[in-house]
Amino acid sequence: MPRRPFALANWKMAMTISQSLAFVEKFLAQAGPWLDAVEVVLCPPYTALSAVAKAVQGTPIAAGGQDLWPGPGEAHTGAISAELLSDAGAAWVMVGHWEVRRRLGEDDAAVNRKVRAALNGNLRPILLVGEPAGERFAPQRLAVLLDGCTPEGVARMAFVYEPEGAIGQAAPVSPDHAAAGCRAIRQWLTDHFGPEAAAEARIIYGGSVTPEHAAGLLTDPAVDGLGATRRGRDPTTFAEIVAQIARYKMSIASPKL
Repeated sequence: MPRRPFALANWKMAMTISQSLAFVEKFLAQAGPWLDAVEVVLCPPYTALSAVAKAVQGTPIAAGGQDLWPGPGEAHTGAISAELLSDAGAAWVMVGHWEVRRRLGEDDAAVNRKVRAALNGNLRPILLVGEPAGERFAPQRLAVLLDGCTPEGVARMAFVYEPEGAIGQAAPVSPDHAAAGCRAIRQWLTDHFGPEAAAEARIIYGGSVTPEHAAGLLTDPAVDGLGATRRGRDPTTFAEIVAQIARYKMSIASPKL
């Protein structure tokens, strides 16, 4: 059975509650024809997470957290746990974003603790992984990032191939670069967790994604979808990205978008 394409919007430290709800209303109206074909996850700021989760309830859209603290215990001022994210309505959670890594000084072992905390907390991790700026991608680092995970857990995950140097740029990396990174991740998963788990995990590209570049990034079957940040905060633009994912990954055509 083919993997369901995947689209991710990471709103970072933007979008008030009212802005988030307005986004959901407009996005549902514009992306509706594609939502049965593409799994969409919105990751709002924590202040808007519960409101967004309620607004998308009963739709094909899911809400996710932008990060979590792996614990244990409750004495972590300003942090958020898998339990609290789930209670607010999150089904997914992002881990390993370059900005979080740099701000908190996290290494791969620290990100691994978050992956395992998410899985143990019944959240589905969205693991962001790529090469540091100026370096070559080494998929072997997944050995630390996924240490202690099972094939069943990996199969429930999504992976975002996001080179650090692509963040905040005018354009993403080349389609060949994006596809090579996604392909390397899946091959590593196949070798270490088996072909079934690797075949179920979604692997997408993220990093300065725009509608203008989406088609080129999606033509390779190694890329299961796209993640967007700046364009993920505009409902019309993100709906167009989702539409392109559907067209290229599911061969769906519609004049509506």
